[in-house]
Amino acid sequence: MALISKDFDSYKIFYYSNQPYEASIYCYKAGVLVGRMIFAKDAAALPPNATFVGGPSLSYTISRFSDIVRILLNEKPLYLFLNTDNLMGHLATTDLEPVGEEE
Repeated sequence: MALISKDFDSYKIFYYSNQPYEASIYCYKAGVLVGRMIFAKDAAALPPNATFVGGPSLSYTISRFSDIVRILLNEKPLYLFLNTDNLMGHLATTDLEPVGEEE
């Protein structure tokens, strides 16, 4: 199994008009692009997860956008993961989170 793991410390959000995707979030580590998350219309077929500039490109529906942004605002450290064998990917924390932290 080939697993790509990229941590990131900053991001840019793009919310599009008249484009194939509704929005995207580009993830950076020390100012270097390491991956992205793209958001398709809810009714559209999601493109498969893939690699992008050597890091993960994860696909979600636009209805997941607010959840992802909430994670970006409240959690750290954060990582993008992609299994290149089965194209399963995820955004994740890697540290244990205390119960009742109320971030």
